[in-house]
Amino acid sequence: MGTSRLVVVGAVDRPVRLSVADLRRRWPAREAAVTFECATSGSRRHTFRGPLLREVVVTAGPGFDAARRKDRSRFLLEVTGEDGHATVLSWAEIDEDFGNAPVLLATELDGLELDSLGSQLVVPTDHCGARYISGITRIRLTAAASPG
Repeated sequence: MGTSRLVVVGAVDRPVRLSVADLRRRWPAREAAVTFECATSGSRRHTFRGPLLREVVVTAGPGFDAARRKDRSRFLLEVTGEDGHATVLSWAEIDEDFGNAPVLLATELDGLELDSLGSQLVVPTDHCGARYISGITRIRLTAAASPG
């Protein structure tokens, strides 16, 4: 059985490489029971468990001034899966001072551990499943604009 890994790179102080087991072991798991529409298979209902995306990225040392809201609000997260499917979230979506969306890096799907398949991005606030990225390989943090 293979072990899938993801990297957190870009505008971070310490790029990190993590397995699904690392995600399970190093951060508290949250649970999200979600229903979303999938373009290919209709309505889907699942229960996911895993750490918050925000908590994982923070350990890599995001390249923004955490004390300045305007600085944090200009950063983006690009999440890419092993199949090339990618999506973008703003840091403000997941930041506690802004949207505080409980976006997960799932380590379990309906009780099945995802170690060999890779973690999955879960955006519980989305009604469409397009930002549910499977088999995450990379999370890249970038700045959208220069600080003003």
